[in-house]
Amino acid sequence: MRRCKSLLKDRLHQTQTTMSSLSEKVAIITGASSGIGEAIALAMAAKGAYLTLCGRDQKRLDTATQKCLQRNNNHPEYLLALTGDVTSNEHRREIVQRTIKKFGRLDILIPNAGIALPGLTIESTTEEQYDKVMDTNLKSVFFLIQEATPHLQESKGVIVCMSSVYSTIPTTWSMVYNFGKAAMDQMVRCLAVALGPKGIRVNAIKPSYIPTEITRHYPNHSDLPISHSKNEGPKHPFEGRCGTAEEIAEATLFLASSAASFVTGECLHVDGGRQFNGESI
Repeated sequence: MRRCKSLLKDRLHQTQTTMSSLSEKVAIITGASSGIGEAIALAMAAKGAYLTLCGRDQKRLDTATQKCLQRNNNHPEYLLALTGDVTSNEHRREIVQRTIKKFGRLDILIPNAGIALPGLTIESTTEEQYDKVMDTNLKSVFFLIQEATPHLQESKGVIVCMSSVYSTIPTTWSMVYNFGKAAMDQMVRCLAVALGPKGIRVNAIKPSYIPTEITRHYPNHSDLPISHSKNEGPKHPFEGRCGTAEEIAEATLFLASSAASFVTGECLHVDGGRQFNGESI
């Protein structure tokens, strides 16, 4: 029994040490001004990472930056905040170039920015809506990774994308979002093979519904976190509830850390078992 306790203590120490390996790592996080991206930024700031925080809304990004300062013991030199749209090639280039200029390297890329639009059925979706979702959720991710790859190769870095459990749960109400995330899963696997020889790991997190600002374009947005959580929560076998942004952040930090040093091409479900319970609302 004493030996078992000793082994457990050693294992806990190893886990804490590997997670602390994020200290002074340089990370880019897009979509960092709210929701899951903000939660990841706060968790990494608390670990002592250097962060480039990216978002479209200046006010929300400023708020997220101030929260990060509270988490990193008020070290503004650890933070770079950039406002812009990741669908812009110029902005993607700016994100990487200014990160390298300020911090000198890049270790972790988390292309988290995403968008969801209501009612994108086969009957109703316009080309403009289709392009807006796919450009944000897939195209911008691929080309930001392309921009960052030379620097990640130098650091033997890691990429953690943000997919979704709904990439494998067929729905009719938001299908463009869903099959765009399915394409992301395959992109992650392809990039893991392509970038592995360069020493770069590529993985993704697959959350279920998390109450965040991603539904801000929906009608009655202010009521959605309650109504969606009420409908989706019971479909999660674990505790019958939706997850939190903080739980997604912890899984993201694991994949970004040396604790996952031999993990690549993995699309990790962080969904309370939601993947096993049928079609979404």
